Formats: sequence, C-alpha cells, structure tokens
Amino acid sequence: MNYNMEGLSKEEGRIYVTEKPNGAGCWQTVFEENALEAILNSANGTPHVINCICDACLLIADSKELHTVTGETAMQAINDVQLG
Repeated sequence: MNYNMEGLSKEEGRIYVTEKPNGAGCWQTVFEENALEAILNSANGTPHVINCICDACLLIADSKELHTVTGETAMQAINDVQLG
C-alpha cells in the first residue's frame, strides 16, 4: 500500500505551531513572527521537520533565557537540525 501525504500549507503550519503550546497550557506568544516564518519556510510543510525545528528552537531559547523564540534563534535551530 502506498500513501502520499501532502505537506501543510503555510496557514496550516502557522496554526499547528501556535496551537501546540496552548495544548500544554501556555497562553503567551512563544514564536516571534519572523521566527515562525523561517521555521515554516525551512520545513516546507512537513510536520515532523516543523516539530524538530521547534524543539531545537525551544532548547536554544531556554539556554539563552529568552521568553520568546526570535528569528536569530530560529535560524540557529534550523542550521542545527539541517546539519543533524
């Protein structure tokens, strides 16, 4: 059996990323708009890649004691994930 799953659109990806923290009880903005845009562009709609980048973003932001993920933090996470 073969199955082809299309990637998420940018709007679906945006909802996916912004709603996940709400499920964990976090109601503040976690990702700045430019960080979110970089994540979605890099992941190309693939949920697993979005998750990996977001996880890396949160770890980096925590290590820098940031309250939100910035564009710079997102780019660092994207590079870390791509370099594997």
